[in-house]
Amino acid sequence: MMKIFVFSDNINIFKAIYKILRSLDYNIDYFCSPESKQIFKEFTFIKPKNIKSNYEVLLSYDLGFSIHSKQIFPNILVEKVLCINLHPGYNPHNRGIYPQSFSIINKLPIGATLHIMDSNIDSGDIIEQIQVKIEPFDTSLSLYKKILRAEIKLFKKNIHNILNHNFKVKKLKTKGNYNSKRDFCDLCRIDLEKTITMQEALDYLRALSHKPHNNAYFIDANGNKVYVRLEIRNPKNNIEKLDMGGGSRVNLPSPFLQRSA
Repeated sequence: MMKIFVFSDNINIFKAIYKILRSLDYNIDYFCSPESKQIFKEFTFIKPKNIKSNYEVLLSYDLGFSIHSKQIFPNILVEKVLCINLHPGYNPHNRGIYPQSFSIINKLPIGATLHIMDSNIDSGDIIEQIQVKIEPFDTSLSLYKKILRAEIKLFKKNIHNILNHNFKVKKLKTKGNYNSKRDFCDLCRIDLEKTITMQEALDYLRALSHKPHNNAYFIDANGNKVYVRLEIRNPKNNIEKLDMGGGSRVNLPSPFLQRSA
């Protein structure tokens, strides 16, 4: 029987993917990074493993999946074993970390990608992709949630063909661009002297707003780090009901419901 391994460090996407995989009659072993052990405590069958120093045992597997794993698979592993990555981005655009944040800023396509893993990051042959639309009211968090839904849909659609080796791939035509963790850290510091438009400022702040995380910040006159997070109301949810008494309820745009000081 085919031996399969899965690495994940994201509890939310893992729960959805595990629900799909557990219905299949396959021998599947699950792993996470050592530092993610605590978040997976309810799943006692998930074993912490440092893939860089303990990859040898994985070479005996037939298929491997990276489902939001923080670890980079060694070259020898992706060369010997068919490894597939479920990536929250639309390759080759904004490959690397937090693609949704960078896409809000640089306007490059965003979505979900299922691809073969190779020696580079997010650069392997594409099995399938789904593009997700960025709305003017999307923050990093709201866009990320839409991407997660697209990833689950993508995985569910393709898993049987992957297990049966009945799928085609397409090669990337360009290398696209890549963003590292350092790039994101640099992005988070607000340059108070920079001149930009209000649209650029809005895009910047919503790209870094991902509750409950603190991302965007500036340094005040006293040397304190001050975090900034933007809250945007989806216009589809802007209609609230106002009780006028006598059983009557009137729909009004929510700004009119705010009390004056």
